[in-house]
Amino acid sequence: MANTIGLRVYRLSVQRDGDRSELAFDAPELHVAVQDFVRSFVGARLAITQRSDLERSWFFEHKIAPTYSNIKGYIHYGTYGFESNLIGALTMQTNYRRKADDIEEIPLYFEFWFPSGAKFGLLALQSFQSRSCVGIVLDDLRQAFVQQNADVRLIVKKLMPNDVKGSLFNQLPVKKLTLIKKSVPSDLADRYTGGGQSSEVNLEISLSAKRRGTLGTFGSISGYLKDGEQSAIVFDGTDFDEAVAEVSIGGRRRRVGVYGRNSEAGVIDMTDSVTKGVDGHPTFESLARETRSILAEFYGVLAASRR
Repeated sequence: MANTIGLRVYRLSVQRDGDRSELAFDAPELHVAVQDFVRSFVGARLAITQRSDLERSWFFEHKIAPTYSNIKGYIHYGTYGFESNLIGALTMQTNYRRKADDIEEIPLYFEFWFPSGAKFGLLALQSFQSRSCVGIVLDDLRQAFVQQNADVRLIVKKLMPNDVKGSLFNQLPVKKLTLIKKSVPSDLADRYTGGGQSSEVNLEISLSAKRRGTLGTFGSISGYLKDGEQSAIVFDGTDFDEAVAEVSIGGRRRRVGVYGRNSEAGVIDMTDSVTKGVDGHPTFESLARETRSILAEFYGVLAASRR
């Protein structure tokens, strides 16, 4: 799923140090309410922030005026620190020689949502192809919170489809499941190809339902997938590195990385559901629409699980 427009969704909550019970977002232990903290955090980073140690830069942009419960816009994420030639795809001629201090910047959608009355919030962060600023932004968010609240922690948990028995995805119907194993040795590949492999290959096995059918719910299918000792999962006696499922989320059929020991697990593929602009990036309007439908469905499942 590296060459996709992806979305990672995180659950935000606050806890006292040494206590796993969750506090209300306006609890007296907090310096300010979590909603106010986040609005201040975003507002203080509308100018460019550079991480010279990582040769990265980023800043927020409001696309819609923030409210108490919702903040959305772009994170402008940049990389620098190396030279390269920018060549025309048709002419194959060098159009520009990129300098080491040039910042290559892309817009990535973000949204904070704090549902009324809930003890948790949701954060959505977009990735573009293999580019994501998740680590930098979340590190800064946590550090800023600790500076204001010495004895309270901000818990930022990536929502994963297989992290708990009552998973977000357990009741969702699965249309297709693809199992992926990278760099398969020739002797294992021979089991599926009949022999003749002279080098390592990547192995993918897909299980697809017929047009109007499903493979079952994700909860039932995940029971056939066992945790591997040297890999993410084991299916039919073979270790696999990743699994990708096609499920219905927010009214659309979407690909989701459901297993894997890398950052792609839990990423929702929005490539086919957003509209791209002339610049090759998805439009803000389509990102906001698709993200809200996903967040609304996740909130419904999370809220119901706490009743």
